[in-house]
Amino acid sequence: MEIYSSEEQQVEAIKRFWHEYGKAIVGGVVLGLAVLYGFRFYQAEQRGNAEQASSRFSQLVEQRTDNASEDWIAQAQGFIDAGNKDSYAVMAALLAAKDAIALQQFDKAETQLNWALGQIKEPALAAVAQLRLARLQREQGKLDAALATLAKPVPQSFIALQAELTGDVQLQAGKLAEAKAAYQLALKNAGENSQLLQVKLDDLAHVTAV
Repeated sequence: MEIYSSEEQQVEAIKRFWHEYGKAIVGGVVLGLAVLYGFRFYQAEQRGNAEQASSRFSQLVEQRTDNASEDWIAQAQGFIDAGNKDSYAVMAALLAAKDAIALQQFDKAETQLNWALGQIKEPALAAVAQLRLARLQREQGKLDAALATLAKPVPQSFIALQAELTGDVQLQAGKLAEAKAAYQLALKNAGENSQLLQVKLDDLAHVTAV
């Protein structure tokens, strides 16, 4: 390390250093401050957006009545179309699907459930939407579509429900061996709530499972 013998040499060294590196130092400081305050602004904006979305969703739910309404479904669709792809929009879609089913607007309900499934990140909530969609498809006689929906993985706690519904769809399709195998899987994961599953399996006792 160079040792300076006088204050003048030290001053000259500082001047040279500043001349060579001063702009870079200032630029780095400015950039660092910009990143810091930019991130804080982003966080504040995100909090503000989340609060606004929560407030709008609360208002939407308050307007929903016990009786399904086409007007409310349209309001829910407006909420979703407003650029919302967060959990509030997903919940709005699930509620809209429920009301659409009550009004026997099955295509509209299926559209809402498919949209929700494409947005949901939380596995348990995705499983709920999956089962609702598969039941709807089964009720409409769309058995291949229902089986395709049920083929998607679910958390361990939903395996019994998924397998039982798969068995119901297979049974409706006349695929008895596949239905029995699905019921056996459901029974294996059902825990204490297995009486109905056992009845379903007993009805297929004569079938050789795949």
